[in-house]
Amino acid sequence: MKKWKWMAVLVAGMILNGCEGLSGPDTSGEITLSSQLHGTESYYLFGYSYDKGEMYKFPSPDEPIPDIINEGFLVIEGSEQLSLPGFNTPGQKNGFVLVGEFNTLNEASEFFNGYSRVEDGLQFETLSDTVELHQVWVQQTSAGHYVKMVIEDIHHVENESGKPYNEVSLKYKYAPDGSMQFQ
Repeated sequence: MKKWKWMAVLVAGMILNGCEGLSGPDTSGEITLSSQLHGTESYYLFGYSYDKGEMYKFPSPDEPIPDIINEGFLVIEGSEQLSLPGFNTPGQKNGFVLVGEFNTLNEASEFFNGYSRVEDGLQFETLSDTVELHQVWVQQTSAGHYVKMVIEDIHHVENESGKPYNEVSLKYKYAPDGSMQFQ
């Protein structure tokens, strides 16, 4: 009888919470990070949490701190203002390191797919340099977990008032157990 009660509790928990609690977070995926500011009196960005697999407002006292945001660096080129992509880790611990730059997405993807272990001695910075197409980055999150990312696309956009922002589309692979190996 006890066995059936535990089985019923487990099934009910899976129905209410989904299967993620049993299998853990997604270890790979594709996301788009925008540097567009939202809000009226106080401004925020949307960042991504690898453990939760969701976007969260940053800063926000009511939501978890995301692992990565695209801050966007405003620069003047000629007579126009542009927003160049740049990553930041809101947890202000660990960060990013560039491990490869390539001419084509095919070359970058090949390197990304073959990059199976984080090398020793990498110097992580909480704020990346300008992010460019076909780069491969490694992030160490504030929890000490590793992520590899390949930059697949970058769009330069303007909001309704003409203020520039950018969107970075990337593919990632996450090692949620803290190991330096990507399965």
